Amino acid sequence: MEFGLAFRHAAGRAGPNRVKGEPNGMDIGWMILIVVVSGAVGGFVNVFIGDNGLHLPKVENGVLQPGYMGTVFVGAAAALASWGMAKAFVFSGSAASPPPTFSTADIANALLLGFGGAKWFKSENEKDVLQKTAAIAAGKEADPAAALMIASATPNQALAAAPGMH
Repeated sequence: MEFGLAFRHAAGRAGPNRVKGEPNGMDIGWMILIVVVSGAVGGFVNVFIGDNGLHLPKVENGVLQPGYMGTVFVGAAAALASWGMAKAFVFSGSAASPPPTFSTADIANALLLGFGGAKWFKSENEKDVLQKTAAIAAGKEADPAAALMIASATPNQALAAAPGMH
C-alpha cells in the first residue's frame, strides 16, 4: 500500500485525489529518469546471460570486452531512444504537444528494450571474438581435437584456445 501511495504522489496524484490546479502527471525529468533506470536494469539482467559474467571493461586477446558497464549503458540508451520515439514531444516551436503520459507499460517496455539492446550489443561483441578466432584458426594446420574444443567452447574460450592449435 505504501508503494501505491508513494507512486501516486510521485505521479502527481491523478484522478479524484488530485488537488485543483495541480498538474495531472509527473514531470518529464522523472519520466526520463525512470525509463533510463529501467533500461539499465534490463541491460544489467542481460549481463548474467552467457559467459561474460560481471566484470569491468577490459581488452582480452586483442578484443574489447565492454563488461557490465557497457551493457548497462547500451540498455539505458536503447530504452531512452525507444521511449523518446514513442512519446515524441515538441520542446520548442509553435506546435503544441499534449501533456506527456506515463504508465507501467512504459516501464515494462524500457526493461524489455534495455535487455534487448544489451543482448544485441553482446552479440556484436561475440561476433567480433568469433571472427578473430576463425582468422587465427584459418592460419593453422588442421587439428581435429582443437576443432572439437572450439566448437563446444564459449566465444572467449575459443579465442583463447585458437593460438595454441598445432
